[in-house]
Amino acid sequence: MKVLSFLAISTACSISLSFLAKAQAASIVLESENNHSFATRQFLPTGISTVDGQLSPGNVDYYTFPDIDPGKLFDVQVNSNTVDSLLGLLDHSGKIREINDDRSDFSFLPELTGIVPTSGSLNLAVSGLRDTNLAGEHSESGSYTLSLKTFSLPQPSTNTTLINSGFENGDFTGWTTLGKNTIETSVFGSGSTQGKYEALLSTGGGSFATKPNDPNESDPIEEFLGLQTGSLDNLVPGLPVPPPSPPAQLPHGSAIQQKFTAKAGEILTFDWNFLTNELAGTVVGPSLADFSFVSLNSSDGLISSLSELANAGSFQSLMTSRTQFFQETGFHTFSFTIPTDGTYTLGLGVSNKFDNFTDSGLLVDNVKLEPTSVPEPTAVLGVLVFGTLGAGSVLKRKWLAG
Repeated sequence: MKVLSFLAISTACSISLSFLAKAQAASIVLESENNHSFATRQFLPTGISTVDGQLSPGNVDYYTFPDIDPGKLFDVQVNSNTVDSLLGLLDHSGKIREINDDRSDFSFLPELTGIVPTSGSLNLAVSGLRDTNLAGEHSESGSYTLSLKTFSLPQPSTNTTLINSGFENGDFTGWTTLGKNTIETSVFGSGSTQGKYEALLSTGGGSFATKPNDPNESDPIEEFLGLQTGSLDNLVPGLPVPPPSPPAQLPHGSAIQQKFTAKAGEILTFDWNFLTNELAGTVVGPSLADFSFVSLNSSDGLISSLSELANAGSFQSLMTSRTQFFQETGFHTFSFTIPTDGTYTLGLGVSNKFDNFTDSGLLVDNVKLEPTSVPEPTAVLGVLVFGTLGAGSVLKRKWLAG
């Protein structure tokens, strides 16, 4: 089975794991061993961000991080060299909201991300491999570290034109990012379409939970890109038959954006390649396909567009990948003619449709803004080319197996 391999290069204006490591100074406490039920969970002192714990067979360790600013983004991870752990997020009554076993296809350690609820507290549980009901049904034993990072939603600044559009700075200078975004070279295996570097957006570790199961919460990716609530969920619709519910899984995604000024008639283009570890080619039930997308919005609100680029159900358009993803679409080109002078925000993203069991990615390269003659007013809105490769359903190939 293929696993993901990422070459991470330093980023600017980026919410990456390296940034998160600097976001807060760690304040560490030890686990209190009477915390094996939600009722007896360990309430951590205000300001504590790290707990060193010990997991025993048949036990689940419960914690509450209190007094966190509501609306902040959070990233919770469990790290260990001795246990294959599982991480759960619970509501105020102890009901499971989300479970994560592996933060990505290349890691057996768990991670949860999202938005701090209005209560200002996070209830978490650490258990062992496959204990998706948090019933203590595991045999894991060993030490672990539970860590919490919180930070504000990143906001883009306005550039006078596209900056670092081909990522040839070797970083994300000029771009604002959220989730798991890295800069890749030829080592990755895909080959850039221009220059030495390309950007990779992933649904793997460090990506952000989308489509919250609490209707009072917003979707971090939609909020980051200024999209209407529910727009990503509706982009690749499923079939009428409801899917079987996985063990408290939420889809995850990552996105990048750049805000820039442009003139009427200029043509915005970029090259993209969708990659996936989904077992494509098998259609069963509703669409569960991971997907990639593009958004383009004008600051005056007159232009607001969102479109799928490709999804993992597009098995007729997928081919074997030379990267460590199973399949890819190969590079395609997106094109849009700017209708009027103004400020625009280009957003690019990748997301799971239904769960977070397998990873997918989107490669982006050669973003350009080139001058051309101003189109006729009656034809302006007809030049948007989205390059959708079709929708479909796939059979998930990875369950909580550690």
